[in-house]
Amino acid sequence: MNSSDNKNFNLFKSDPIKFLSGIYIYLLVVIIIIGLIYVNNLNDITTHIVPPRLNSEITEVDLTLQNAKVIPAIDLFSLVDPSQEFIAKGQKLFEQTCSSCHGNAGKGDGTAGAALNPKPRDFTNSTGWVNGTKLDDIYKTLEEGIPGSGMASYSYLLPEEKLAMSSYIRSAFVKNAPSVTGDDLMNLDANYNLSQGVSQPPQIPVKNATNFIINENIPIVEKINSTIESIKNMTSNSGKDIFLMITYDQFSALTSLRSNLKWKKDQKLFISIIANDALNNGFNGQVFQLSSDQWSTLFNFLNSQIQ
Repeated sequence: MNSSDNKNFNLFKSDPIKFLSGIYIYLLVVIIIIGLIYVNNLNDITTHIVPPRLNSEITEVDLTLQNAKVIPAIDLFSLVDPSQEFIAKGQKLFEQTCSSCHGNAGKGDGTAGAALNPKPRDFTNSTGWVNGTKLDDIYKTLEEGIPGSGMASYSYLLPEEKLAMSSYIRSAFVKNAPSVTGDDLMNLDANYNLSQGVSQPPQIPVKNATNFIINENIPIVEKINSTIESIKNMTSNSGKDIFLMITYDQFSALTSLRSNLKWKKDQKLFISIIANDALNNGFNGQVFQLSSDQWSTLFNFLNSQIQ
């Protein structure tokens, strides 16, 4: 310990307050620097917060099978004073489609909405509504969504369902909701043709549709695989050799040709189909080096193989 250290140590022992008063400026600077570093990294700290755990009971629901039908037009003027049954229908739809973000109480505190930025709308807060709280305003939000936010469009819902949800939201959450006027209803009809009724197309469950497509194409897949095996088992000939030389994926190549059999009567179309998107259809770059005679040989060979 040198003389300077001894002097500081003796000062600390004899008069600690005087000693500390001499270094408090340095301590203050260190504290400020630490604070600035913390504030500067605050965004990074908050982004690493563990995200909320979503409800594990949410299950995937497939579409239901239904025939095409025409849904009658809505009596818009009944919405001036919607029935309790209509509002109850809106509540059920709200709980199925909206409560995960907006919460059952409409305060924007749903589990799925916790990770959204900006946060979901608090329906009990009368300020900051993008489209407003009139019936036609809320319907517009459900129909079109709000760009730049987590509010997606619910245009796939029937008009009656969107109107029921709009009525429920206004009834359950919006304080002093504006009364529904004839102008509001006329505006709704003018923008969305609600008095025209809705033609609903037929609907098939996704799982059923997938299985249908797979089963429908099994014979085609088997036939293409059979053709590939037949070609590979052939004794060497010029058509086979050219085909194997210019393909890296024989299945894709034969599939692309089988999808449009018009080429079988037109060699120019045959060449065009192969050359226009060769790499994506299982052919390689050597197709661009074939001579006219090789194209003719390939055309005749594949014409005989693909039925």
